[in-house]
Amino acid sequence: MVEILLSGIVLGLVPITLIGLLMAAYFQYQRSKAAS
Repeated sequence: MVEILLSGIVLGLVPITLIGLLMAAYFQYQRSKAAS
């Protein structure tokens, strides 16, 4: 039962983490482009 819960949490967090990283990298890129 615990394994199902953990796998569900992991599957839920992975896409959110990836999207968060992509957005952070994108905003970083936009800021450096605007600054230069």
